[in-house]
Amino acid sequence: MAEALISSLLPIVVTLFLGFFAGWRKDFGEQQAGSLNKLVMNYTLPLSLFGGIMTTQRASIFSHLAVAGWLLVAMVGGYLVVVLIARFLLHQSTALAALRAMAIAGPAIPFVGPTILGSLFPSESALLISLGGLIMNIVQVPVTVIMLSTASQQHTSVGANLLGAIKKPVVWAPILAFIIVLCGGQLSPAWAKNFTVLGSATGGLALFSSGIILFTKQPKLSLPVWVNSLAKDIVLPAVMFVIMLAAHTPTSILNMSLMAISIPTAAIATIFASQYHTAEQEMASTLFLSTILSVVTMGFIIVVRSI
Repeated sequence: MAEALISSLLPIVVTLFLGFFAGWRKDFGEQQAGSLNKLVMNYTLPLSLFGGIMTTQRASIFSHLAVAGWLLVAMVGGYLVVVLIARFLLHQSTALAALRAMAIAGPAIPFVGPTILGSLFPSESALLISLGGLIMNIVQVPVTVIMLSTASQQHTSVGANLLGAIKKPVVWAPILAFIIVLCGGQLSPAWAKNFTVLGSATGGLALFSSGIILFTKQPKLSLPVWVNSLAKDIVLPAVMFVIMLAAHTPTSILNMSLMAISIPTAAIATIFASQYHTAEQEMASTLFLSTILSVVTMGFIIVVRSI
């Protein structure tokens, strides 16, 4: 199991380091990182989201509602709680609240999940990855983009901000795909390749760009970075574990949901931060620290729960 953890998390660290190294060599700078982020946000990510959702079977969604429900509670409920605390209790900006919520409640299931979940739950891993990806892509990503767009255009009406955000491919592509799937539509693997050729580059580009941002902004393990990382890797999984125990959740469903929730933060928060020039250093540092900490936290869960 240690090998599975290392083999799934090490590529994240290596790709981050390569981006950092490229920045150090001055092969890529902040301007090039911005161009890479634009490519991700406008092309590779929308293609990846649309193609990934369109290959999900409608029956698989409805046949595993329990797991989907717990992932929804953790990812959407956790997102809302962080936004409310950050915005109204700590009086942080809307943009910063959205980014911190994404960093804490958004696990990198599509990127880390195949190796870790595939080795722990061979027959259910594809479903877990699909469900986690669906929730992130049709709820967290669009809501975050809308909040960031609204915050960056304070002098524009709410309606205009909302319309502008909805026009972004990263918002309407996953929502459209989800509607099509619910109506019974699905892409065959052959047709899905039309979206995966470019879409599959999303994870690598996002991490490489995050590495460049880490160099240009200089990683800093500040208090917010530690809070984000500990909340993502320890607090959220612990809270969900207690809730699922109290609800007498079957062991298999509890273990699957808990492991999916415990996956470290996704690089998308760093991409959003760079795209909207908000908390770039904090998000890149959170991505790095969360990934390192997750080796310990996920290993602890596997041992304690005998997964």
